[in-house]
Amino acid sequence: MVTTKSLRYFADDCCAWASKVDNPSQKQTILSAGRSWAATADAIEKKVKERPDQVLPDLRRKLN
Repeated sequence: MVTTKSLRYFADDCCAWASKVDNPSQKQTILSAGRSWAATADAIEKKVKERPDQVLPDLRRKLN
């Protein structure tokens, strides 16, 4: 299962990969993907914080 923690790892991986790329266009694409992973994690965490009653107990446990 994908968790917010794993999404943040994906974002960090993108930053690491982007630092190894010489092509500016490719670097921007990878960084954009990383920002998307981080934004998704942020959105999930915000939703869980705002409406914890709508989160399944199993999912809540995995997100913590």
